Amino acid sequence: MHQLIILGNGFDLTCGLKSKFSDFYRNRMNAACSIESIPKDERNVWDVILSEIGENDPLWCNIESLISAYVFHDDDLGSRLDHMYEQLVWTIDPSKPNRSEHPDNAVYNYVSTCLGKENVSQDELTHFLLTSLKDYEHIFASYLEKQVDNNNKYREKAVEYYAAIRNACINKAQQKNYETSILNFNYTTPLKSEDQQLGIVAARNIHGSLDKTDTIFGIDGKDVAEDHPAVPFTKTYRLMSLVPYESETAKLCDSNTRFIKIFGHSLSRADYSYFQSIFDTVNLYGGVTKLVFLYKKYPNKSDKTVDEQAIREDLYSRISHLLYEYGSTLDNKDHGKNLMHKLLLEQRLLIKDVDENISVLPSNIYLL
Repeated sequence: MHQLIILGNGFDLTCGLKSKFSDFYRNRMNAACSIESIPKDERNVWDVILSEIGENDPLWCNIESLISAYVFHDDDLGSRLDHMYEQLVWTIDPSKPNRSEHPDNAVYNYVSTCLGKENVSQDELTHFLLTSLKDYEHIFASYLEKQVDNNNKYREKAVEYYAAIRNACINKAQQKNYETSILNFNYTTPLKSEDQQLGIVAARNIHGSLDKTDTIFGIDGKDVAEDHPAVPFTKTYRLMSLVPYESETAKLCDSNTRFIKIFGHSLSRADYSYFQSIFDTVNLYGGVTKLVFLYKKYPNKSDKTVDEQAIREDLYSRISHLLYEYGSTLDNKDHGKNLMHKLLLEQRLLIKDVDENISVLPSNIYLL
């Protein structure tokens, strides 16, 4: 029997790793929240962008949404780069903007200085953003490597929580009969397909890994037209540059996969394409696969206490959006509309507290 476990950044956070993008950037700015704390010769245009928008902007701690807003879509009128090059001139028709060859903007001025030219086209600026993003990915990876190296309990915690997720919703007598594949949205590799004693038959870091120094940031390409300048920023485009390990080419799931367990993933729209592919593969509507969403209770109130109901309600909302979006892709629209109802009726949609399954590690588990 087989199951697929999908891990997001919440897994690493649960294991004590400071792996949020906001953790990285505060560390990069030495907690000063000022770009001036970064030496000029070490600055990146993405530092300038983050400094310009400030921490009050909801995009500040979400690098993928920030990339999308700048190069693809920020509002109905276009991307932030589009707006940057638009200079409103009050003419007969004030609703029509004129294009500016030299926007008065910190990001533009930074790129102009780096390229040594006064007038920078939008195409040139977009290309510069992509090149700089690749450099930024390496900077982030270096930060994350240090976090892993400085946390001697990380591997132990990772195996502990993996075991809890692996065994969730499976009868104890059946647990040893399950093979597990892991789809990891993180860049860390505490769980590998070589860990046969953990029952792992395949493990893939879909966005690259620290082991291979090929981490990527990207946007969902579902709505990006094939000729749009944002195409090179899409995850699909970026993934083509990654060469998988031989052990990563194993199939992660098929129609015989009994469980898909998801822990620590935000279920953001940026990754909907992955979930759609997985749900199609297991025939989620007509098959037998159970969806299990696991959560971790954490202090989420101003007094540092836990409101578990609020945590569950937030997860309900995210699950609903994901499944409604997936349902809209089904050929039979009636099936799409009643997908959640069908899963609940058949007891194939479950929500569990991950800590309910935490136990002492078996004595035969050797931590490498």
